[in-house]
Order: sequence, then structure tokens, then C-alpha cells
Amino acid sequence: MLAVLAGPVVFFLLLEVLLSLLGAGYPTSFFVRSELPGLRTTNVHFGWHYQQETVAEPQPCLIPVEKPKNAIRVFVLGESAAMGTPDPSFGFVRILEVMLGRLYPDRPVQVVNAAMRGINSHVIVEIAGECAGLDPDVFVVYVGNNEFNGLYGPRTSLSFLAEHPSLIRIFHLAKRTRTGQLLRRLFGANPEARQARKVVRDGGFFLDKRTALDDPAREATYRNYRTNLERICRQGLDAGAAVVLATIAVNLRDCPPLGSLPREGLSQSQRDEWEALRRDGIRLEAAGDAAAALSSYGKALEIDDHFAELHYRAARCRLSLGESDAAGREFALARDWDALQFRADSRINGVVRDVASELASPAVRLVETDQVLAHSEACPDGICGREFFYEHVHLRFEGDYQVAKALLPAVVECLRARGMTPADSVEIPTKAQCACALAFTPWDEVNTAAAMVKLTANPPFTGQLDHAQRQANAEKAIATAMAAVDQRFVDQVISAYRQAIDARPEDWVLKYNLATFLQQLERPREAAACFEQVVRAMPDFASFRVEWGHALGQLGLIDQATRQFQEALKRDPGYEPAREGLVWAQARRRLGR
Repeated sequence: MLAVLAGPVVFFLLLEVLLSLLGAGYPTSFFVRSELPGLRTTNVHFGWHYQQETVAEPQPCLIPVEKPKNAIRVFVLGESAAMGTPDPSFGFVRILEVMLGRLYPDRPVQVVNAAMRGINSHVIVEIAGECAGLDPDVFVVYVGNNEFNGLYGPRTSLSFLAEHPSLIRIFHLAKRTRTGQLLRRLFGANPEARQARKVVRDGGFFLDKRTALDDPAREATYRNYRTNLERICRQGLDAGAAVVLATIAVNLRDCPPLGSLPREGLSQSQRDEWEALRRDGIRLEAAGDAAAALSSYGKALEIDDHFAELHYRAARCRLSLGESDAAGREFALARDWDALQFRADSRINGVVRDVASELASPAVRLVETDQVLAHSEACPDGICGREFFYEHVHLRFEGDYQVAKALLPAVVECLRARGMTPADSVEIPTKAQCACALAFTPWDEVNTAAAMVKLTANPPFTGQLDHAQRQANAEKAIATAMAAVDQRFVDQVISAYRQAIDARPEDWVLKYNLATFLQQLERPREAAACFEQVVRAMPDFASFRVEWGHALGQLGLIDQATRQFQEALKRDPGYEPAREGLVWAQARRRLGR
């Protein structure tokens, strides 16, 4: 038997060595060696390991391999909400860093954004393992929105693996090898195969992904989430770090369910009665009679309490009648029965609480983020909504500030237990002070809102109750804000950026945001100077060099622009914007511009 296995194993090892010598493949770790000595940075191709040709990338950062003396190092793990979508520049990771910097003025503070869009706990557990090797002080774990529609969730292409978590780990290991990468590339290299892999995410695509709360297929997802969450925490603890586990806050009040499914087993007469009651409730609600509408909705729910949208309509009526507590419970049911579960449900948050309790370690602290936000002054009815969120889970600056503020005491207590005492008589920075430190200007507020409006114009959001009206209102608000932009507005924004950079000169993100703003204003000379500083600080990233190249090209510095596009391709040979930049530079050269 051993002789039979030896042949394939030897062949595989030889192929791995050969591919390595040929330089084939790409790095699959989350962190890779930087061009700058003694530093690690994030791997722009990390997502390829899980989904070929994904556009999702980690947030750029630089981490000294040897942590500086007396430094504080916190890693934040999660998905897009933790990362800070739509703009990580203003997410709670950055706000938390500002807060800790104020409380620990004599220590270097680094809060590392180890979150990423489009992943879930199956991927985060691997990222956590890498973070554990970088001398962490604290893990902040804000994970749970993508369990059902991410890797191995119900109705996904690899859902069959959910019942076999050990196979998932083997599958990931196999894809990390150069041989595995080669096989994936060969199977997707020709245009026909690549086209076959493309999926149009229209309304029909999402209809096929719906699962009810009581669907047995969900159970494996909950089990795997618990296992992965425990592994994430234990990796932090084993590395000597403390762990802050956070429940997930989501938009309950102002986010209708993305999908609804009726209860199975209803007779035709029950379905007819339910539909008549639902229609009657809709008519009464539209007429402004919330009490009568609630009565009809309540009778319909007695027949079928699985239909998420009906819970949402009933909740809305209760809220208009001043029944905030009952409305909150109904909104939560609407979230839990949402058949397109892009929001962490009650059971996910229950798992977070259970894991924190079961670990029973003084180094593990639970933060009930969802409850903290609901009871904050910014949320008058105790039900989280648009004051915190753009849509279902992604936070506005107010929401990010409140999450950071909720996490801060737990993080500080973790650090205090490690002998890191905060400065005396230092107040937590206000939202305005954090906005000033990060240069979150009215321009950025409009830009981030516009990015989210673009997102919600597409499925699955288009299937939500009252989507057209909400979308129209949001687009109108953005158009109004853009119409108010004048030279005084521009000067104020630039001044805010400059002041923030003066206060935090080492912060490349501030310089990058200023550079992109100047480029939008068609001020390429100033933009190029800022992009140069960004590239000097973050030399590993092809995208920054391409943006610098375009600014140089607009100044007529074609040779310098071409050099930056070429340097970008050296670092990422497949980076299409760099190739397009070379073509653009050649065209400008021919035109003599």
C-alpha cells in the first residue's frame, strides 16, 4: 500500500519543486514580506486562494516583524463591516486606533485591519493564525455576517463540504500548493471556461439562494461558525493575546428583509386566506390606519409566521403606534426569517455569547455591540437603523464611531491586564475629534454614501420592500449635496486634510485620500506630489503606482509615468490597470501631450 502511495506523492513533490524553481504561482498567505526590510504587508492576491479572480483585497498596511518596544498591537478580524466598507479609511478600525493613541500617548499604537470583504469564518480562522504569529496584544473579533452566503453556506456551490469541516481544511491546503494553483489556472485559462464561470447576480440568482430559518441545511453552518470562532479565539489566546469577542450589530429598523419564503405545508385555502389578510393589511397601512393594518398582519402571521416581510410590516406598524419594545422584537424576527441571510441573525450572536462564556478565560471579553448601539443616545427608539447603517450591515461614520467606542473599554482592560495603563485624566475622543483626526470631511461623507447607493441599485437590494422610493431619496440627497460643492467647500476640505496630515504625518491613508481628491479636482501637480509620498511609504502596491503614473502623465511627464506603470507590473504582472496605463501613456506620447 505504501509503495502504491509513494509514486503519486513523489511526483507531486517533484512537481511542486519544479513549479517553485520556475517561479510559478502566487503567494497565498494574508501577510507577505514587504520590499521594506523587516516589515510585512498584506497580500493583494490573498482572495485568489478562495475565489479565483476575486476583486476583493485586504486593506494595505505595514507591520514590523519585530514589534517595537512598548508598542500596542491590536488585530481586528472580520468581514466587510469590520473592514470598513465602503471606505476603510473611516471604519471603526481607524477610529479605534485614534482613540487608543489618545489614551496611550507615550506608546506606538497599531490597530491592524485584518478584515476583508466577501469572506467568512472559514477564511478568517486562517488569517487569525497568521496574526497570532505577529506578537499580538489583542484580537478584536467582529465576525458573522457572511456565514450563510459565503464559502460553504447553504445553497452555495460548495455547500456539501459544510458537513465535512476536515475536508474544508484539506481543500484549502491543496489550493495553497503551486500544483493546485496550476490546475485551477488550467481549468479556467481559456475564454470559454472563464465565461462559463461568470455568474450574473440578478434577481433570479438570489432567488435560488434563499433558505428558511428552519431549513436543516442551516445547522451545519451554525456548527462550523461555532467551531471556527472557537479556533480564532484559541489562536489568539495561545499566542498570548487577549480576545475581545463582539456581537454583530445590524440594521433592523430601516432594512426590510432581502428575501422571504412562505411556510411549507400550507393548504391552498390557508394560502388564499393569508394572502387576503396580507393585502388587507397593506391597504390599511397605506391609508394610515396602523392599528387595523397590524390586526390584519397579526391574523396572517397566525397562519404563516415564516414570511420575513410580513414581520417587517407588522414591526413598522407597531413602531408607528409607539410600541417600541414589541416593534424591536418583530424587527428581529424579520431579520431572523430573512431568507437571504446577509445579516448576522439571533443565533449567530447567541453563538458569540456562548463561545465567550464557554472559553471562561479572564483574557476573553464580550462586547454586546448590538445592544450598546441600540441603547446609545443616537438611537432614540432602541432599534438600530439608518442612523448607524447605509443598508443592511455597513456602517456610517456614526455607526463606526459607536462600535469603536463600545469596543474601547474592553480593549483597554485587556491592555491594562498586560501592564499597559492608559494615561490619567484623558477623555475618549468625541466623534468630531475622530472625524478631524481622520479627515472625514463632508466630501467623504457624500462619496461614501454615493458608493453605497451604487451598491443598493443592484440585487438583492432591488427585491426589498419600498426599494424604489428609498433609492430615489438617497440619489436625490447625493445630487443635492454635490450641487452645493463650490470653491469654499473645496478649500475647507483641503484644509481639513492638511491639518490632519500635520497632526499625523506618518499616516499614509490621509495623504492618499488628499491625493485622490486633488486628482478629482484636476490638480495633477499637487496630486502627484501626494501620490509620491504614498508610494514611498507603501512601495509594494501596484495600484498606488498606477495612480501616481496617471497624475504624472497628465503633467506631460510621460517617461516618469511609464516608469511607474512598469514598476507596477514588476510587482503585479497581471495587474490590468497598469497595462492600460502603458497604453494610455503611449497614446499621450503620440499626441504630444
